Amino acid sequence: MTAKEVLIEKQGAVAIVTINRPDKRNAQGVNFTQNMLSAFDEVESDPDVNVVILTGAGSVFGGGGDVFEIMSTEPVDPEPEFELIRGYNKVISRIYHFDRPIIAAVNGPAVGGGVCLALACDFAIAAEQAQYFFAFARIGLSGADMGAPFLLQKHLGSARASYYILTGETIDANEGKALGLFVDVVKQDQLRAAASRLAESIAVQSRRGTTMAKLSLRRSLETHLDAALEYEAYLQSFAFQSQEHKERLGQFISRRSS
Repeated sequence: MTAKEVLIEKQGAVAIVTINRPDKRNAQGVNFTQNMLSAFDEVESDPDVNVVILTGAGSVFGGGGDVFEIMSTEPVDPEPEFELIRGYNKVISRIYHFDRPIIAAVNGPAVGGGVCLALACDFAIAAEQAQYFFAFARIGLSGADMGAPFLLQKHLGSARASYYILTGETIDANEGKALGLFVDVVKQDQLRAAASRLAESIAVQSRRGTTMAKLSLRRSLETHLDAALEYEAYLQSFAFQSQEHKERLGQFISRRSS
C-alpha cells in the first residue's frame, strides 16, 4: 500500500499536518494539490481543532516541485502544466486564508515552493538545520511562483525580497530569525515540542477571537488604515455579543474579584 503523502495527527485542539514524502525530500508531485486541499478540508471540518501545525516528514520541510514528476526536458502540452501550477497556487491561498492559525514547523531545508508553504502560514519556528532557498532561476524558471514575490515582500520588504529571489541566496535558520522569518530557532529534536507549546498557547484562547484576529491581520495587510479600523469594529462588536465572551469575561472578573 502506498503511504499517504499528507498525514493528519490530532493533539487535543491542535492538528499537525505533515507532508509525508521523505524519500522524495517532500517534493510537490502531481497529487500534491489534491492531498493538501483534502487535508485542510478535513481539519477545517473538525470543530475541535483550533490551531494547525504544518511540517515535513524526515529531514526536509519542503523540496519544491518534484522535477522528475512534474517537469520534462521534452516539449509537452502546456495546458496540464498550467493547471498543475494553478493547483499549487490554490494550496498557498488555502493556507494563507485558512480561518484558524497555522504555524510552520520548519524541520529542515525548504526549497522554492516549499518556502512559500511556510511563508503562507501565520508564523514559523525553525530547527537549526532549516534554511530557505529560492532555486527557481537555476533551472530556468521564474521566481514568480506560488506567491513567492508577494509573500516574501510582505515579510521582508521589496529590496530584500528582490535580493533573495533574484540571487537565489540561501537564508539559514539564524539569519531567518534575525530577518523575522522565524519566531525562534531550536534544536531539531525540540522542534515538535516547541511548535506544540506555541500552538497550545493559542488553542486555549477563544477560537472565535483568534479567527477574527487572523481575519483582521490578513485584511489590514491589503487595505488602508480607515478600512482596517472599520472592519475591526464590525468583528469586535460581533464578538462582544457572543456567549463565549460573556462566559470568559465572567470568569476573568471572578478571578480578579477573589
